[in-house]
Amino acid sequence: MQTTQMETIVTARAVEIDGVRGWASLIVLLFHAFREMLKFAIPAVDNPVLAPLFASDLAVSVFFVLSGDALSLGFFHACQLGAIDRLVVRRYFRLTIPILMSCFITYVIMKAGFDFHLQAAQILRRQDWLGGFLDFSPSLYECLKYSLIKVYVAHTTGGSYNPFLWTMSIEITGSMLVFLTCYLWFRLKRGELMCIYLIIGLTALGSFFGLFFAGILFSSWRQRGVFESLLTSRTHQYTALLVAALCISIYAFARGLGPTHVVLHRLMIPILSIALVFCVYSQRRLKAFFSSSLSRFLGVISFPVYLLQFQALISLMSWLVVRHYEANAQLDHASLLGFAAITVAVTIVAAWGFSRVERLALRTIDRHVLGILK
Repeated sequence: MQTTQMETIVTARAVEIDGVRGWASLIVLLFHAFREMLKFAIPAVDNPVLAPLFASDLAVSVFFVLSGDALSLGFFHACQLGAIDRLVVRRYFRLTIPILMSCFITYVIMKAGFDFHLQAAQILRRQDWLGGFLDFSPSLYECLKYSLIKVYVAHTTGGSYNPFLWTMSIEITGSMLVFLTCYLWFRLKRGELMCIYLIIGLTALGSFFGLFFAGILFSSWRQRGVFESLLTSRTHQYTALLVAALCISIYAFARGLGPTHVVLHRLMIPILSIALVFCVYSQRRLKAFFSSSLSRFLGVISFPVYLLQFQALISLMSWLVVRHYEANAQLDHASLLGFAAITVAVTIVAAWGFSRVERLALRTIDRHVLGILK
């Protein structure tokens, strides 16, 4: 779904990438813990007014734009293919090691009998979603097979050790497209124009891959000073804020359009995500917010948050729901909202611990993997 924080070559001009990624990851967590888990038990959480807070589809699209930007950042910053060589040889491991850790946690939860999602699905009336997860007996071999291979080429919701990882097949393919584009960049007559054509064409076809080329385009513009120029324009500063507010308003309004939302998801979501990232890069106040220490901390734990929220939902939150219902024989809205908030908080703390273990594991892998380069 995303590029890990360690893969982003952080410069004074690009720390906002991690901040945007962090808040987007938090939005996905809020979406699953509040809207997906509780939308039938508490219909008010599905209110269009709250849509921007739970804009998971928009956040995922933003992830892909950021991946294209972050993965090509080193190339455009140094104008050397060596930066891409290092990313290419370690990209699979950078994604797979954390995924393996995440899926093994699911395996342990299942073996220990700490998964309460089937009971919680009945209580929350989410058999169509929560009740469809982990429809198999845990197997260490299958867990390894899924984590190492199937997550990229044969992901299915029912047969996955982490159903939220449907984005990984898109992420790994999009990464390869970014690397290929960088390798060809100096041989292209008009690389930026090619990116624009691909953004328009792929978006019209409903493909996520156009978002990666938007990231490449933004990375090229950063190197050419386009964003620095816009940051000094007073007119653009007001315009960018208005555009960002308009994008959020359009998203909230479209949530109440029923079937029309299908068209929005296919065409407008990518457009809105590209526009929002552009505004963050080129508006001083937005850039400062997403470059703050809090935003950067969320960026550090963004991938772990994405990887661990499923486990928190099927164990902790589901257990809290089941225990509450068994004790009271009814659902209390305030308690359910409290359970969701607790799950969000615990996931963030767990993600912080996960990120530290992940960092050590990836450093060890890097020492071996990067040894193949001259």
